[in-house]
Amino acid sequence: MNVGFEAIDGGLRIDDRIESVTYEIGLDGDSVEPAETDPFRVPLTRAVDVTTSELVFPTLPEIFAYCGDEVAFDVTPGGCSEADAGTYELDVSAVRLKLYVRVVDSPVTVDARGDETVVDFGAPTRVRIGVRSLHEHPAGTVTIDDTPRSLMRAVSTFGSALKTTSPERSFPTMRGHPPTIERGERFEAPNHLEPPETGVRIEVPPRYDTVYAVSSLAYYLGATVAPGSTPRLVVGDRAFDFPYDDVARSANAVLRHCFVLDCVVRTEGIYPIDLAERATVLDRVDLDPAALYDRSLAARTAAYLDVPLDVTDDVFAWHLTADIEPSIERAPLLPYLVNDLPFVRSPAPDADVASETPDPATVSEFFRSADIDAFVRSTRADDADGGETTDRPADADGCVVSPVDAETVGHAWVGDDYPRGASKPTIESYRRQLGRRVGEDTVIDVTVVCNDPEMREEAADLYGFRDMIDFDIETCFDLSVAETRALLETDTDFLHFIGHITEAGIRCHDGILDARGLDAVGADAFILNGCRSYAQGMALVEAGALGGVVTLADVYDHVATTVGRSVARLLDAGFDLYGALHVATESVAVDSPYTIVGNGGVTLCQYPFGSPKIAVIDTDDLGTETVTVSIRNYITRNVGPGIFTTSFLSDSAERYLSSPSDHFFEVPYERLDDVLSSGRSPILVDGDLRWSDELNVSEIR
Repeated sequence: MNVGFEAIDGGLRIDDRIESVTYEIGLDGDSVEPAETDPFRVPLTRAVDVTTSELVFPTLPEIFAYCGDEVAFDVTPGGCSEADAGTYELDVSAVRLKLYVRVVDSPVTVDARGDETVVDFGAPTRVRIGVRSLHEHPAGTVTIDDTPRSLMRAVSTFGSALKTTSPERSFPTMRGHPPTIERGERFEAPNHLEPPETGVRIEVPPRYDTVYAVSSLAYYLGATVAPGSTPRLVVGDRAFDFPYDDVARSANAVLRHCFVLDCVVRTEGIYPIDLAERATVLDRVDLDPAALYDRSLAARTAAYLDVPLDVTDDVFAWHLTADIEPSIERAPLLPYLVNDLPFVRSPAPDADVASETPDPATVSEFFRSADIDAFVRSTRADDADGGETTDRPADADGCVVSPVDAETVGHAWVGDDYPRGASKPTIESYRRQLGRRVGEDTVIDVTVVCNDPEMREEAADLYGFRDMIDFDIETCFDLSVAETRALLETDTDFLHFIGHITEAGIRCHDGILDARGLDAVGADAFILNGCRSYAQGMALVEAGALGGVVTLADVYDHVATTVGRSVARLLDAGFDLYGALHVATESVAVDSPYTIVGNGGVTLCQYPFGSPKIAVIDTDDLGTETVTVSIRNYITRNVGPGIFTTSFLSDSAERYLSSPSDHFFEVPYERLDDVLSSGRSPILVDGDLRWSDELNVSEIR
């Protein structure tokens, strides 16, 4: 069973073994009994019964309380509410899992006490607690032959993973993992993976590039993909030609359009919230969300397609773009990518070769006060391999390609060569992610390796300590080849290497270790903060790591130190590799040498309040009494697109969809001062990454 319950002293521990999530609820009873999930209104993975007078959640979650089909009350993070005796089902937005509480014939009081939320029943009460994991294994495997038509049939099965065809499938927990794909002699698929009967069909020319391009759209709409000379969407008895000549552009635009409108319409369902995006859309177009909610998926989609695309194209910022080389060899990776609901394209890259050293103009623009003649990280006269002073590309045969720019934070490249500005995922890294299990030890292990005496300062104070996160940090200096090999093979959650990478491998005090010779790697994720560390990082992924941050070119020490520390602290704050690298390099300009190998959705820590956030302040927007602050949310694999959030800058009950879109708030300086002193969180001030516990209002003013 992927979700486990365990009675502990003073509470209940919930372990999601797929996502390596542990969550503890405080109880004043010790009886935990398995229970059925049937009484709950939504599909759940497991449930237990406990007897307690209160539940203590170690976070400040959003809580919706239902009495029958009606919302009895709605508590925003840190809020309070109460209700008289009755039968209630509480929907609790816990850390990286969905948590539900059902109580019969009992009053309910919800109150925040500091950083905890207490649900009080007034007396010992029988309570049922149910959980749905935010991640699932694929429900089966489809075998295809090497033809586009066979791939079409496989993509048509992706919609079988949807848990509902209602607008609620815009919630990530209502979208299961698409079936996996294997290549074989002929098409075969288990009966339970039949395409859902949604009445939606996508017709495109039978080519690999067009099939890849519509794969996310087909998954989200539960659509069948069929050959057709003219790309179009057939919905019930109506047909809609694709809006643009480019199939990928059309499919991605329609995906965002339908997704945003589903998020608006679902406010008529189980979450009747005040959603900012609903107000934005309804100001632009005359829609009846209540009537649309009750329609079939096909009828609802047809109504959406009658709405101009420009109504929604700036409402929600997408999170991930996947560029897939149009060949059958890439098909087995497709379901793992589509599970994250990316925009999918099959463009031809613009190939070029990375420069040998960073552009001094770019560096001086980023570090205006820095000495641009400072050491390049690879430049040292004491090379252990015989005096070579500049690291060459880690793989002399590799070609750096520049994929077409993406509008999204995350960008994955599925093809040959080394992508600049995009991650390079492998099917093995995704499979390992699904196969992860947690043991008894839930402490996050971080290993910091510094093999250069002049970089010891960079290794200091990289990682902070946050509530609910246990770290075991080991810092190692000046390791030998044998010691470095042993450390790379040792299990750890995160490896942070600070030092030099040569053409031959990772530099140690007595020689060079080539990671391409390793049989196994114990780190889940890593950052290799040395010049041209791409091939060595790719070797770590191929030997067992899930993903990591590497460089494609030489990098100045000042840049490496700043980016390395920023990535580490952002991972500590709950960002995934995509989000951490995006924020850490935002001011480095387009020529940043950093990229991701393997799975860019890897997270190190659990963010306790939905998706990780960053505040943005431009001192040109300072007022006399208030300052304009924008909030950006970074989608992670654990809390995918479709969740909503509440601003910690406002007392309003209005929610908005979590995305990197800027949501602006006018904040009194006194309130901002309270926020800055309430914990440690990232803030971009005039483009510079700062941290709230090291910043005060007087500095901003």
